[in-house]
Amino acid sequence: MPPLVLSDDEVRQLQCIASSRSLPHSIVQRAQIVLACGAGETNTAIAKRMGLTGMTVGKWRKRCRELGLEGLHDKLRPGRPRTYEDDTVAEVINRALQT
Repeated sequence: MPPLVLSDDEVRQLQCIASSRSLPHSIVQRAQIVLACGAGETNTAIAKRMGLTGMTVGKWRKRCRELGLEGLHDKLRPGRPRTYEDDTVAEVINRALQT
């Protein structure tokens, strides 16, 4: 795997994400993976230490290299279209708050 080079600013942002107790576990774990990759650890070593597969570590290393920190988030997946539009949802919320 090619090395992952992180800027100082990216490292600071990743450290904040990796130590967060309020963000989803998946995002925190991905930040920890990317930090370890940036520190020069191999996919195998990271996977063994974190109890993951090498493919999982490789996926997040590649996504971060290609997309930057935005690559830590899941891609949108196709699914059922939304039932209600934003205007309808806002109207229901406003009505509920006024009564």
